[in-house]
Amino acid sequence: MRKPFRVPSPAASRIWFALLTVLAVTLSGCASAGRGSSRGAAPDETLQVRIRATSMSFTDLPTAVIHARGYFAQVGLKATFEPGVSNASLVTQGVISGDSDVGVSGTSAIYNAYAEGATGLVSLGTTNRSLTFGLALNRKTVDALARRGVTPDSPVKDRVQALRGLSLAASPAGSTGNAYLRIMLSEHGVKPDTDVTIIPNNDAAAQIAATRQGRANGFAQSFPRTNLPEAEGWGALWLNWAEDLPSLLPLASQDYYTTRSWLAEHPDTAKRVMQAVWLAHRDLQNPTGELRDAVRKLPEFADMNKAAFDKGWALAVGAYKGVTPLTTRQMFDNELKLVNYNRDAPMRIDFDDVYDLSAAKAAQPR
Repeated sequence: MRKPFRVPSPAASRIWFALLTVLAVTLSGCASAGRGSSRGAAPDETLQVRIRATSMSFTDLPTAVIHARGYFAQVGLKATFEPGVSNASLVTQGVISGDSDVGVSGTSAIYNAYAEGATGLVSLGTTNRSLTFGLALNRKTVDALARRGVTPDSPVKDRVQALRGLSLAASPAGSTGNAYLRIMLSEHGVKPDTDVTIIPNNDAAAQIAATRQGRANGFAQSFPRTNLPEAEGWGALWLNWAEDLPSLLPLASQDYYTTRSWLAEHPDTAKRVMQAVWLAHRDLQNPTGELRDAVRKLPEFADMNKAAFDKGWALAVGAYKGVTPLTTRQMFDNELKLVNYNRDAPMRIDFDDVYDLSAAKAAQPR
């Protein structure tokens, strides 16, 4: 027979409450000890940080420079870095869950997560305020358009309108890359849902293969992937967003971010992370051939066609001229415009909701 539930006496309740309080404090202390605190760390003390990022490309060239130069170690960080995460939302989720301390991805992931209730997220600053993004077409398509009088050197409006009737591979609906493509088309009178066929595919290699094999006329991706067709002789770069879509610039394209609680507990670590970003931006103000070659030796680029890498590099480095990690309100406004393009109901957030530039400002070279 089931025993009736007995309400504990007040004395017993106080004992249980005290025990639970001690347990909670103990567990909290263990968690804090496990993750460490950088508050008041000595200048020569090495601090640990766990960073996850999406696949390395020229959209976040500063992070590539950081790794090529070893800047995390140089500023006193022992960084566990995990690049190649397939989706920006997975990077964001890792920061929210505490599986990583800092995330690096397209900024739209932070804004969307904040709008969905993850208000503890905060950006430390921006690595890219431009669009190092392109559309490449295969040779058969380029030749067909040339017979109609449109070439890669034609005015941007003519090149965009010539895309009517074509199939274009891009990242799935709701992604930043998909929005880039749709906004470019719309600005020049091409309806994305009826005038072209957008083939959604989150696999960059599959997009390239489909275009090369003729199952798609072109693909939209970051540099240097969209430089491959020209370098390998089977296509050409058709659109360059950094030059051909000025209405969205400048914007907060790629950010470093964490949680407000981690930032409050680890200000010195956050400062050192942003010191590394400042160093990378410094190098990109006067990009040398030696720097280019150092980045190309990274595992993510080592097997890439050298001519494609060099073409992509030449186009991308110009986008970083004058760039610093200090996000501006104009960059925020343009990024928010981009994010709201994909939403049924526009989100309403303010700059201070998602940015805390204290670490970036503290790291700024004097």
